[in-house]
Amino acid sequence: MSLMPQTVSAKDIQRNYRRVFDLAKKTKQPVVVLTNNKPDVAIIDAQELDAMKSQLEELELHDVLRIVQEYKKDKKEGRLIEAESVLDLIKPKK
Repeated sequence: MSLMPQTVSAKDIQRNYRRVFDLAKKTKQPVVVLTNNKPDVAIIDAQELDAMKSQLEELELHDVLRIVQEYKKDKKEGRLIEAESVLDLIKPKK
């Protein structure tokens, strides 16, 4: 993904929406719509959005697996504590 996304004004969308949609589809990059020179929304190809969702789900699963592995390791090494509240996690009981 490019560091500098394509941008268009809200008026460009009103006047040339098809050109903007085609740009998003062709480049597979988001097109950021500016309102009063500030980013407002982004237009992205639907297939790219689905791919991004799939990547996010995969990353979340990897994160969960990593957390489970850390839990198992900590449990095996006896580093777990019993907490009755979040405050116990900040200042564990002795």
